[in-house]
Amino acid sequence: MLNLVIVDPSHLVMPLLKLGWCQWIGAAIFIWGSLHQLRCHAILGSLREHKDSDEYVIPRGDWFSRVSCPHYLAEIVIYFGLLIASGGSDISIANLSFSAVQTHKWYLQKFEDYPRSRYAIIPNVC
Repeated sequence: MLNLVIVDPSHLVMPLLKLGWCQWIGAAIFIWGSLHQLRCHAILGSLREHKDSDEYVIPRGDWFSRVSCPHYLAEIVIYFGLLIASGGSDISIANLSFSAVQTHKWYLQKFEDYPRSRYAIIPNVC
């Protein structure tokens, strides 16, 4: 016996129509941060041409042109999107700043030609 599942498209769309502006703006921020986090991880994953090499390479591209730890910044943007989407009722705390500052210091010590114009995590701030 063949059971057919009938899906009414209005049942899929109706919940989306009930979302408020906070949810839509939060979702847009969340998606924007997620896309940049994916790009940054792809850049980090492609740094070593020879996977068996222990040589470190300075990451370049996307938000790496401004900060040392854009993948951490992107995660903060993701959490901020969740905060906006929840209307401020769900506070997620991400303490990535400390790790970003330490990574930034390591880059500065490891590479003489590391771009001195980069910030640790937030452009023009720190």
